[in-house]
Amino acid sequence: MERFLETAKKSALLAGEFLLQNLGKITPDKAEEKKLNDFVSYVDRGSEEIIRRTIKDEFPEHAFLGEEEGQRGENPFLWIVDPLDGTKNYLHQFPMFAISIALKREDEVVLGLVYEPLRKDMIYAIKGKGAFRNGNRIHIVKELSHKKALIATAFPFREKGKFPQFLEAFREIYYLVSDIRRGGVAALDLAYTGAGIFSAFYEYGLSIWDIAAGSLIVMEAGGVVLDFEGGEDYLTTGNIVAGEEKLVQKIVEILKKYF
Repeated sequence: MERFLETAKKSALLAGEFLLQNLGKITPDKAEEKKLNDFVSYVDRGSEEIIRRTIKDEFPEHAFLGEEEGQRGENPFLWIVDPLDGTKNYLHQFPMFAISIALKREDEVVLGLVYEPLRKDMIYAIKGKGAFRNGNRIHIVKELSHKKALIATAFPFREKGKFPQFLEAFREIYYLVSDIRRGGVAALDLAYTGAGIFSAFYEYGLSIWDIAAGSLIVMEAGGVVLDFEGGEDYLTTGNIVAGEEKLVQKIVEILKKYF
């Protein structure tokens, strides 16, 4: 597993340099809208190609699933990559975006890494070995009362028709905790939950490359990860609640009313 981790780190660092070199060189009007309110640019594609090529150099037989180019190859080992989580932030030069790299073996995510290049902040986990931030062990928030908890979420930008019910759930959850943040980078929100910055994170309608790495980080940091029904089908549904167990259960109870 260490060789897999070192390859993920190398890929993230190379792609991160590419993102920083191109920051500010592309404007929102130059990006393509691949789906409603979902944008892509040459930077996303370039970052993905750097990561894919770096991984393929080490593990040519492994399969690769990237947000921009889809899946290539079939193998029990599948790398799952979001080359630029927070594309809209990046296009507007809002300083919050990340790279997400996960490795799935058969049906289990065994490695997850999230890299925030602006701060050179690398958060990662190996199944059964714990979670780390820049080499230091991390843990979720456990002892903080829910009334003092800071949590994260995001709006259903791909399905704005869901916003009224999301808002009803948001209102109820908001009164449960101290405050809520919306940064627009799900992979980083999950990683920060594992690092003990957020007590929990929830979001509707994400893709597997948004959450595969971050969900493992949360679990290896001592948290739980559920879908909106309270099950474990979040990688398929894209509906995810992650963090400290008791708070996650309370959030799930609220979400069940509206979704």
